[in-house]
Amino acid sequence: MDGSKPDRRVRRTRRALQDALIALILEKGYEAVTVQDILDRADVGRSTFYAHFLDKEALLTSQFENLQADFEQHWAQGGHGVGLLAFSLPMFLHAQRYQRVYRAVVGKHSGQLIHQHLESYLMAHVQRQFEQENVGKPVGDIPRDLLAHHIVSSFMSLLIWWLEHGLPHPAERMADLYQRLMRGGVGDLP
Repeated sequence: MDGSKPDRRVRRTRRALQDALIALILEKGYEAVTVQDILDRADVGRSTFYAHFLDKEALLTSQFENLQADFEQHWAQGGHGVGLLAFSLPMFLHAQRYQRVYRAVVGKHSGQLIHQHLESYLMAHVQRQFEQENVGKPVGDIPRDLLAHHIVSSFMSLLIWWLEHGLPHPAERMADLYQRLMRGGVGDLP
């Protein structure tokens, strides 16, 4: 490919494979799903699958194409947030939108894959924010790579808590709570 957007047929095939995987994960869990199950559900051949994805794990992590699209759509529609923590609202909205999938994989091997991929994605995003906002120097005496790790790991911990507790608050509220916690807005602690 020349780096341009894939043609409609390619997008349609990738979407069919991704949708098949999600449906199968919800039915029987990621670990029990085979490539053959995916092929049967998506009604594509083995060579077509491998023309698009290296393996089942690559298909799973390709779901982050949706996350990137959600991020871009959020910002294009005048999405809220400026600064290092602005990613939290589109992330919580994405998790809310795909909550069945997230909850189906939390605590399982596939959940670890998603966690690692999501954490890497968010680390890269926060690092880009550092560069764009010219925040090249440490905050106080905290190196920015350590700060980025804290920002992302705190977010991941809160996201997992939220999912494991059945999304007790809307995504917008969770983003607000996360940002307040990160900015020290807890108030007096006992």
